Amino acid sequence: MIYIAEGERSFKSEVNALSVADPFGCRIVSLYNTYDYNLPFVDFWVQFDGAEPVSLISRLETAFTLRLTEKSDLDEVSSFLRVSGAGSVICDGRYSLGLPMKLVSGPVLFSDEPFDIEEGYAAEIPTVREIYSVIEKCVSKNFAPPSYESFALDVSNKLQKNTSRAYAVYEDAPAACVMTLAESGDCAVLGALATDPSKRKMGYGRFLIKYINNVLVSEGKSVFLHRAPDENIEFYNKLGFKQYGIWNEYYE
Repeated sequence: MIYIAEGERSFKSEVNALSVADPFGCRIVSLYNTYDYNLPFVDFWVQFDGAEPVSLISRLETAFTLRLTEKSDLDEVSSFLRVSGAGSVICDGRYSLGLPMKLVSGPVLFSDEPFDIEEGYAAEIPTVREIYSVIEKCVSKNFAPPSYESFALDVSNKLQKNTSRAYAVYEDAPAACVMTLAESGDCAVLGALATDPSKRKMGYGRFLIKYINNVLVSEGKSVFLHRAPDENIEFYNKLGFKQYGIWNEYYE
C-alpha cells in the first residue's frame, strides 16, 4: 500500500532509512529536507509491504522521483503514477514501469575517492544569479533551462537548507559553475555543470568537478551524477568516475 506524508504522519524515519547509499533516495530526502511535506507543490509517499517500507515517491510540482527496491510493487507504483498527473518520472533503470510515456535512459556514475587536481584555478561561491547566467548559455538537445524565477526559488531554498552547494571559476564574470542537485548525510548528486561557450577548452569544468568531488568525499559522502546519454563519455571516464547503474526518465 502507498501512503502519503501528511499532518502528523511525517514518515521521516522511513524516508531517511530508504535514502541511505542511493542516488534516487538522496534526491528524495534532499527534497524532503528542503520543503515542508505539507506544502501544496510537494508530496512524499511511502509504499509498504506489510509493515516494511519498500519504496519512496516524491513530487515537486509534476516531476516525480522514485526510490525503488527489489520488494517494490511495481504494478501498484505504475498505477499510482498514471492517476497522479506525473509530467516526468525518474527512477533506477533496473525497474521497468511500463508507463505510457516517452523514455530516455543514461548511466549513473559514481565516485568515493578524491581526484588529483592539477589545474591551478580557484573555486569561489557564486550567487544564484551568477549560476543562472552561465546555465542559460548552455542550451542543448538534452537541456533547456527553467525560468529564472523558478530556478532561483528552488536553488535559494536548497542553499539555505544545506541540501545543495555551488562553486564557480571567474574571469571577471563567472566562466563556469557546478552545483549539487541534491545532498543527504552520506550522498550527493551532482548537476548543473556548465561552462560559458566562449570560455570552453580551458579546463574549468574538469577542475570544478574535481574540486566539488573532493570536498564532498572529504565529508564522507558518495558522489553520484546522472550523465546524459551519449554525452561527455570520455570526459567523465578520464576523471575516474565509475558506472553505478542506469537512470530511466519517463516524460510527456
